[in-house]
This record gives sequence, C-alpha cells and structure tokens, in this order.
Amino acid sequence: METKRTSSRQAEANAQAAGIATGHILLGLALSLLSVGVFALVWEQVEDKSHLATGFDRAVLFWLWHHRVPWITTVATGLAWMGSPPVIVSMAVIGALLGLFWQRVRGAAWTLPLAVLGAGVIIQGIKMEFRRPRPTFFQPLLHETGYSFPSGHSLIAIVVYGLLGYFALHLVKGHAARLAVRAVTVLLVIAIGVSRPYVQVHYPTDVLAGWTAGFPWLLTCIWLHEVLSRHFHKAGEPILPDVPKSPIAAAVTGKK
Repeated sequence: METKRTSSRQAEANAQAAGIATGHILLGLALSLLSVGVFALVWEQVEDKSHLATGFDRAVLFWLWHHRVPWITTVATGLAWMGSPPVIVSMAVIGALLGLFWQRVRGAAWTLPLAVLGAGVIIQGIKMEFRRPRPTFFQPLLHETGYSFPSGHSLIAIVVYGLLGYFALHLVKGHAARLAVRAVTVLLVIAIGVSRPYVQVHYPTDVLAGWTAGFPWLLTCIWLHEVLSRHFHKAGEPILPDVPKSPIAAAVTGKK
C-alpha cells in the first residue's frame, strides 16, 4: 500500500514538473514569435520614414520633454548609468567569475560572455544597417554618440539582466522570493529602456526595437544552458523543471 502511495505521489510530481516545463517552453516560444513580429513591424515603420521620427516617436518625445520632473531626471540618468555598456559588461564579468567558483550558477561562466558577445553583434549589425541619427528635437540631457536604432542600452539590458535574474532564480527559495526576482528584473529592464527617450537620446521605437531584438537572444541563451547543462555536468545545473521521460523512453535509454 505504501509503495502504491509513493508511486502515486511520484507520478503526480512528474506530471506537475512536466506541466511546468511545457508551460515554460510554450510561453517562451509564443513570446519569442511575438517579439520577432513586433520587431519586424517597428523595422518596417522606421524604414518607411527613411529613418526619421515616426508620429509615435515625435508625440512621446514631446510629451516627455514637457513633463520633466527633477527627481525623475535624476533617476533616469542613474538608470542610464546602470544600462551603460561598461556597467553591463562589468555585471556580466562578475556573474561569469561567480560561475567559475559556484556550481549552482556554473552556467553563468559561459552564458554571460556569450550573451554579451551576441548582443554586441546584434546591436552593431542593426545600427550599421539603419544608420539612424539620434533625436534632435530638444537638447539631450546626456551626451551620446553613434547611431540611434536600436537602443543598445535596452537590448543589452534585457539580455544581461535577464540572464542574471534567470540564475538568481536558482539561488532563492519560495514562490514569493522567485516572484520578487522576476518582478525586479522586468521592472529594471523596462525602467532602463524608458529612461532613454526621457533623456532624449533615443526614439521610443529604438527602445522597442532593442527589447524585441534582445528578448529572443536572451531565450536562446537560456535554452542553450538548459540543454547543455542536462548533458554536460561542467556546463552547470538546469534551472527550469525537467520534463519526465515516458516509460518507453526510459526503457530504451536505460535511464529513469
């Protein structure tokens, strides 16, 4: 009787884990497709305007300029610092070094460098393709150089801070703590992106392009980690729940 109860509990746990993992996969796929679709739409809108401001860009930038608040300006400049390449790369290096000495986040040792490198290639590739000038409606609150589309701050922030949040999930316990990690990560990425039009160094469509181009790359890095960590111990530990194998697959492979 006890054996039957144990088997029943195990089957229930396996079914729950399978449901959670499948949910993650389907949600990630759906969001990736949505992200790519939005990016393509933004690309088309910007291209149709010959790289100049869209009506949406103009309306948002004018509204932000005329509704500036001193304390928000201070916060926005601080967020610009948090999303700057030197700070982002430094965070990635710290995370990667931590992964070298801590098995639970071992995957950070290779995923973060890969993420930064890939994000850099994506940013520069799109910037050189569009060569969109930065906004000139008002005097920017910060000095920035280079092309405007996409927002490099927004793209690299969603990739690097997204990965840091992903690995942080492996270090906290409890539903509330994991929810807090997700919330802080999402809010930080959104805040960094929104700060860019506020300080008048990017169009809103630059930020949207950065998010939607960076999100699929973030999910790709997470997917690579989940796959490789299940096959190579040195690649790290999986963070998302396993999908239990069927009895037939277990019999064929000889693994439970």
